[in-house]
Amino acid sequence: MHIVCGDITDVDVVNEKFIIKTAEQSIIDMLNEKENYKQLQNAFNFFGFEKFEIEKSKKQATDEDNIKVLNKYFNNEVIIINKK
Repeated sequence: MHIVCGDITDVDVVNEKFIIKTAEQSIIDMLNEKENYKQLQNAFNFFGFEKFEIEKSKKQATDEDNIKVLNKYFNNEVIIINKK
């Protein structure tokens, strides 16, 4: 579950609802499994979100998209280090 959630980078908050988007149906299926869904509910409740939704996105997020999301939630303080 932790590995799957670590791969999710396309998220948004709309009308106090946290939205998880992924192009991978296998991730959607795993998150919707009864026990995993319950863990997500507990986690989102802990962070003050009563509602969340898991959606299938039409496209894969790019690195640039991921950086924008991170900057949004971390006040533009994200530092990117490229390893070769």
